[in-house]
Amino acid sequence: MVTNSDFNFATNETVTLELPFSEHMEELRQRIFHIFWIVLLLTSLAFVEVKILVKILELPVSNVKFFQLSPGEYFVSTVKISFYTGLLFSSPFAMGQIILFLLPGLTKKETKVILPLLLSSLCLFGFGLIFSYYALIP
Repeated sequence: MVTNSDFNFATNETVTLELPFSEHMEELRQRIFHIFWIVLLLTSLAFVEVKILVKILELPVSNVKFFQLSPGEYFVSTVKISFYTGLLFSSPFAMGQIILFLLPGLTKKETKVILPLLLSSLCLFGFGLIFSYYALIP
């Protein structure tokens, strides 16, 4: 336990507390648990609204429709579309949880670099989605 015996709080020294391995694993378990439930929630929300998603996916190609060759294929394709949509929209939250887990172990110099890297990677990810939707699908 870290104590300050002279009660001198005027200095801006950061007090770092080292956690035992079990506490790190507990924090990692909680963050993975949160990520799992967000992915599950967004996947189920996408499953409810899958007809709108299919129309959005069919929009760039005008004369091609999704078709199923077997009776169970419609359900499997619906689950796939819902899962990928939930994974796509939960990825910023998952990246944030991973960064929040790793942030206490980084130095000051590394923490200054991590935010621009995170924002630029999310922007490039969005540009990649837009490019693939408008340039690669048609």
